[in-house]
Amino acid sequence: MKKVSLFFLAVMLTAQSAWAQNNDAIKAEIYSKLRDRRCNMALSECQCPDAKEMKAYIDALLETEVPKEAIYYKVAKKFSLRSILDPQLKETLEKKLTAEVGETRPQIILEPAAFNFGQVDKAQGKVTKVFKLYNKGTASLLIKNIKASCTCTTASLAVGNSKSPYFDTKGAPSEWQMEVKPNETADLEVILDLAHKSVKAGDLIREVMIASNDPLYPEVSVKVEAKVKESSSAPQEQKAGTVESSLSGRLENGVRVIELKASKFKFEPDPIVVKKGEKIRFVAKSTDVTHGIAIPEFKVNLVMPTDKEAVVEFIADKTGEFRTNCSVFCGMGHGKMKGKLIVK
Repeated sequence: MKKVSLFFLAVMLTAQSAWAQNNDAIKAEIYSKLRDRRCNMALSECQCPDAKEMKAYIDALLETEVPKEAIYYKVAKKFSLRSILDPQLKETLEKKLTAEVGETRPQIILEPAAFNFGQVDKAQGKVTKVFKLYNKGTASLLIKNIKASCTCTTASLAVGNSKSPYFDTKGAPSEWQMEVKPNETADLEVILDLAHKSVKAGDLIREVMIASNDPLYPEVSVKVEAKVKESSSAPQEQKAGTVESSLSGRLENGVRVIELKASKFKFEPDPIVVKKGEKIRFVAKSTDVTHGIAIPEFKVNLVMPTDKEAVVEFIADKTGEFRTNCSVFCGMGHGKMKGKLIVK
């Protein structure tokens, strides 16, 4: 009787060992086809909190003997399709999920997915990049949260004439949301504060996460990168002879503010000098009659009355020299009222 018991115990232990080995192999295969949605590393290589959460979820499903194909599906539903690393698997799951939600759905697209500021100096302070957010779907896209990965980074969304507050690592309040209608475009403005105490010399990557009601991609993100150079001297804008000292206007909360004056028949300052990638704000006024300023390459066409200041903002997203001209007839010298915008 004792020999029989020992035999069955040995059989059970062998079966458990075989099951464990098989389970580990299945787990390794599943991990190899997934990635962490934050850092984009393969799940098998990532040890960040999000990856650990996903692994624990998968392990729990395996414990209850959920089939492999069903686990992929559940992961895509819970953590979004961004978590699927294998291209063929992602395509299969996307078709399945699309069929489930139907044709009437919002679809969020962000372009570009990342932007590199290149080599920058901490003394530059705040630098800005505007990403385009599109709703390519057939239903209203509701943006429910915008959250930055670091306190040195803030982001704001502009839809038409509406603009959100700037959100940081705390994200948006629970009751906040903004609507982007089908085929509508919004601007996601990301500000990186290089002077922030969390920014150190070397390679820097920061991320902004956007949560929405897109059923396939409920959370997407954009990244800003830079190679930061430490500066022990005064801010560059105050140093004579540097590129920064030649720029027009002043930086305020990541925006280059330029006080622009118009009179018969000239603009001041002229030329206007800015850096590529900066958000530019003209605070303009006329000293005599009504004038205007037009810069077609940046879709600027601002009327400058004599009784109040006029304001326009744009992103200097291309380098070169661009002609500015008066867009409102202001007298016999109107045709000669020209200036220059230089984007370095």
